[in-house]
Amino acid sequence: MKVVLYVRVSTAEQAKEGYSIGEQIERLKKYCEAMGWIVVAIFVDPGYSGGDMNRPGLRDMIKTVQDEDIDKVVVYKLDRLSRSQKDTLYLIEDVFLANQTDFVSMNENFDTSSPFGRAMIGILAVFAQLEREQIKERMGMGKEARAKEGKWHGGSTEPIGFDYNPATEELVANDYEIMQIKELAELFLNGTPLRTIETMFEEMGYTHKYGKWDSKTMRRVLRNKIYIKMIKHRDEWYPGNQARVFDDKTFEKINKLLDARAEMYKLSGVKPGAQTTYLGGLILCKHCGGKYAKNSWPQRNGSRTTVYGCYSRMRKMKKMIKDPNCKNKYWKMDELDNLVFDEIRKLAFDPEYFNEVKRYQRDKTAEEPGKIAILEKEIAKVDEQISRFMDLYGIGKFTIDQVSQKVDPLNETRNKLVKELEALNAESGRLTEEEAREIIDSFEDIAETEDFNKIRLMIESLINYIEIDNEDVYIHWKFA
Repeated sequence: MKVVLYVRVSTAEQAKEGYSIGEQIERLKKYCEAMGWIVVAIFVDPGYSGGDMNRPGLRDMIKTVQDEDIDKVVVYKLDRLSRSQKDTLYLIEDVFLANQTDFVSMNENFDTSSPFGRAMIGILAVFAQLEREQIKERMGMGKEARAKEGKWHGGSTEPIGFDYNPATEELVANDYEIMQIKELAELFLNGTPLRTIETMFEEMGYTHKYGKWDSKTMRRVLRNKIYIKMIKHRDEWYPGNQARVFDDKTFEKINKLLDARAEMYKLSGVKPGAQTTYLGGLILCKHCGGKYAKNSWPQRNGSRTTVYGCYSRMRKMKKMIKDPNCKNKYWKMDELDNLVFDEIRKLAFDPEYFNEVKRYQRDKTAEEPGKIAILEKEIAKVDEQISRFMDLYGIGKFTIDQVSQKVDPLNETRNKLVKELEALNAESGRLTEEEAREIIDSFEDIAETEDFNKIRLMIESLINYIEIDNEDVYIHWKFA
């Protein structure tokens, strides 16, 4: 029977326990001789800790077991192989037994070829699991303690905008990346879609430590509380020691706008910034309330006619159909685009027309209370109902359980209304007259560049939505 010996000792263990590499080898050889086993190789790790498996002798022994026909691996004591039950179990099950090699520990009389030895594998597995759980618990406690001290947990995945300094155990500001993050936030709050910002950043050559920017990374960065000086451990956030990138008010505005755009995508099915037309996603049908989208069909001469059409009439996407009988007009894309462009030019060159549009929309808002006003009124009604039930509890008409049955659904309704109101307020992005005039005055210069993203951004900045009623087009501006 061919066996290999594995011997390990650290300097500290040698002094403390009184057995050297030579003594272990001598005793193991005598043991093998008594058992009638032939020692074909001896692997030695002098001065190496048993806490991990990064040992040259151990590596060579594993390779020999995998490459050659070895019957047994023999050690003096179980902890010579490893001080980790988890690593010991891995070596026995996944290395030795997987290669038809038994394992023997002379001191504990542990031999995997015997029934007792095989039973010991199960016991080792229990202790290995216990060891894993203890390590996990200790690591978790350590990370939580670091988070409570305002320190990042460390590792190789530093957040964009910061670099980890292991000497000080602190996150150090990366000025180049933070500059980009601040620019990202400013563009986003000004109404620029993330996909447009992605294109802009690529043109400017902006990169971060993990590569190029994309809209998914941008969204993750804008959501991360690490930029308002917080540190996360599991689901808890703690005050951090790193530099602050945003103030709380700015961070809240960013996240409300992200929520609003996500809600808009849920309703429309069109991702913000994913447009390929100047007016896509902004046009509504005044007949059925559906969205208008791009459509095209071939002509006899080989060209194609491209139009904006109501989803209900086109019937392209079932979930977007509001009324299958809708007959609202198709508009040729270039005709509607030019109509809107001409309106913007007219606002730029005719101050009186600008004032006229502004007055008209103010009057219209006064006549028809907007969705924001309706939601505010509804929230007030719910608050009144909640207050009434609380009063009945106060005078002893209801028990606390009865009140809860009535009030809990009302609170749930109120929370939904408040969330929708916050999203509308964040999304509305009303412009001051000064801001509107500045954008309008620069329209001609931007149009001449023929840069689709810049023109689209300008239109989104000026227009809330456009309504189509056959031949009539109603533009709802953001500045009125």
